[in-house]
Amino acid sequence: MDKKYWIFAIMTLVIISGCTESDITGKTVYNAEKPLTIGIQNSPANALIMVAKDKGFFQQEGLNVELVEFTGGKYALQAFLSGSIDMAVSGEVPVTFSSMQGNEFYVITQVVERTTNEVRVVAIKEPDLDTPHEYFNAKRRKLATSVGGGPEFYIYNFMKKYNITDAELVNLKPEDMPVALESGSVDAIAIFDPHAYFAEQKLGSKAVTFWDETMYSELYVLSADRDWVNQNPEIIERIIRSLVKASEFMKENPAESKAIVANYTKLDKKTLDGIWGNFEFKPALNNLLLEYWNLEAEWAKETGKVKNEAQIPDFKAYIYKDALLKVKPEAVTI
Repeated sequence: MDKKYWIFAIMTLVIISGCTESDITGKTVYNAEKPLTIGIQNSPANALIMVAKDKGFFQQEGLNVELVEFTGGKYALQAFLSGSIDMAVSGEVPVTFSSMQGNEFYVITQVVERTTNEVRVVAIKEPDLDTPHEYFNAKRRKLATSVGGGPEFYIYNFMKKYNITDAELVNLKPEDMPVALESGSVDAIAIFDPHAYFAEQKLGSKAVTFWDETMYSELYVLSADRDWVNQNPEIIERIIRSLVKASEFMKENPAESKAIVANYTKLDKKTLDGIWGNFEFKPALNNLLLEYWNLEAEWAKETGKVKNEAQIPDFKAYIYKDALLKVKPEAVTI
């Protein structure tokens, strides 16, 4: 048989069998039969991904998506960087650390446009100590936070703003913080929802909450392999379209959306109602993301979280905005 016949036969096989893992040029391509795995934290911050999966928006775009749950976004990112999963949702702080350690990948979208007071300080109330400066400087306090993520960056800025110099920072798992606060083993916690909300509910009138919505808005981002994205731009567009559909559905159907998120997170209606408004569930790429990355990089160097010789990368090189620009251009403000 001649060469033209064999090329035609191979191309026909590719079309019949769906996208393969490698095409005849050796490029990595999407295999529709093999699930595209996305690592997520079991948190309402991942609601867009959960709704897109549950309502079949990924499937409508011809995508076979499997969600893999992790206890924290930073662990999902670690699994992605190790090659265990295809994509990951995490806060923007772990992305900062990973990029400064030399890892190269793309952020294709935020899965929340912004958060409002989603990270905050919850403390055991004491009489006449109504401001952060008064409370934390009245005596040495034990303040628990989650090291390596947005809450630690938040508390760094919180302590600088309110001139807090003598707090003892304690590293705890987010799920352990409300109990630690209730028991009095720590004086305060700095953490994201729903754990901040749980602490407020456990302490009731004994709690005082300190927040500053102008100081920090934790952003959750979807990361993917750089080479894979460049070789499969149409798949990234399908993912973005799925998330845009999810965002529109959530806006029009908040009750059903909360029920979907409750099924994933096992959070009750009262909790979801209490924290839902702290998130803006929209795909986006905004200047706040770049601003935080650069601030977090300086913080990482200042506090020794990365080697002193570590270079601050050009974070614009970590953003893939082509897909979001095509699907929803108004969502890109970088």
